[in-house]
Amino acid sequence: MPKLTDKFVAAQASDGRDRLLFDDRQRGFGLRITPAGTKIFIAQIRSNGDKRKVALGRYPDISVATARELALQAIADLRQGQDPALARKARAKALAAGGMTLGALAERWMAKHVQPKLKPRTVFDYEQLLEKHILPALGRLPVAQIEREDILSLHADMERTPRRANYVVSTVRAILNFGIDLGLRPAGNNPARRIKMYRERKIERFLSAVEIARAADGIAQAERTGRIGPHAAAGVRLALFTGARSGEVTAARWLHVDWDRRLIRLPDSKTNEPRTIHLSDAALEVLEGLPRVGPYIVAGTLPGEPYKNLGRAWIKARALAGLQDVRLHDLRHSYASLAAGKGVSLQMIGKLLGHRHPATTARYAHLARDAAASVNDELGAAMTSAIEKGAPPLAGVVKLPRRRRRRG
Repeated sequence: MPKLTDKFVAAQASDGRDRLLFDDRQRGFGLRITPAGTKIFIAQIRSNGDKRKVALGRYPDISVATARELALQAIADLRQGQDPALARKARAKALAAGGMTLGALAERWMAKHVQPKLKPRTVFDYEQLLEKHILPALGRLPVAQIEREDILSLHADMERTPRRANYVVSTVRAILNFGIDLGLRPAGNNPARRIKMYRERKIERFLSAVEIARAADGIAQAERTGRIGPHAAAGVRLALFTGARSGEVTAARWLHVDWDRRLIRLPDSKTNEPRTIHLSDAALEVLEGLPRVGPYIVAGTLPGEPYKNLGRAWIKARALAGLQDVRLHDLRHSYASLAAGKGVSLQMIGKLLGHRHPATTARYAHLARDAAASVNDELGAAMTSAIEKGAPPLAGVVKLPRRRRRRG
């Protein structure tokens, strides 16, 4: 599926058929091209086995960005069994009457704050939260009338996914703060403030040496059987061999590789700073054996595009390795664990992983202590062995006569 952009949509021409092209970034958002060449943005969902579809507007009457925002709200309306056209008119009337809904505010927040200022992955995450959780529950409520109980109810409904539930509340809080800045609520009157969050269980899974070998075998088997392609396999291997984040692996281009210094130098990263990924012999071997089919090292299915979802490729590989409880990010933890076990300092581990703050690396402190304890045990055993062997007897010492100097 293509990524719908103004440039892509403008380049499409009629081929005499009625075609549908869906966006690979936002599920349910698509473009219909009629036999006559008319381009119509649509939103579509599948409910109880049936497809429900609504037209959003024609191109170039509305831009892709505007159509994307309309699709987000229309999909939420469709999931609730509402008529998107009627719901849009109701929101427009509420807005004209000074009662902007949370859905309309969320559209403006995405357009003015999220999309131009944050990274694509963060934008995608917010779009998913809005589509699946926030807009269905709160989208039609006027911003000025949202109460604490409305947010508490949404939070409680998501009890089974505590981390996601907490993320939803923090997102609603950010949207309402944006509304306060626009004067839609009094200053300091944010009903999403001070809501007690669910306890989140920290998951840190470290692979043993045996499990690392199983992971490598699982990747190889997935590639050999065609479950994942060579670029997906290379991406997962790079994550394993370098400890890089999956987004860093997929963002890396061939021009970022410094073969002489054995590193990949990314101009940007999660910390909004340049990032250096150091390459071991194993990582270099992955790069040297990978065909270049575009600017990105881990190439996607479309020309010139990076691979989209390494996590999905890892899920297929880990099933073959028998490591179903291991997330892709756990390969990064395992890289750090292995480094700590080799006696590498926390400062160096943080540098290898691209951590901005030392506190982020502190989670591996117990691994460094375990390594120190192991070395201490080895030294203690060596000293005990030396003591048990005993010292050799001293050899006899012969005192040589002192030579007397002559006078005169």
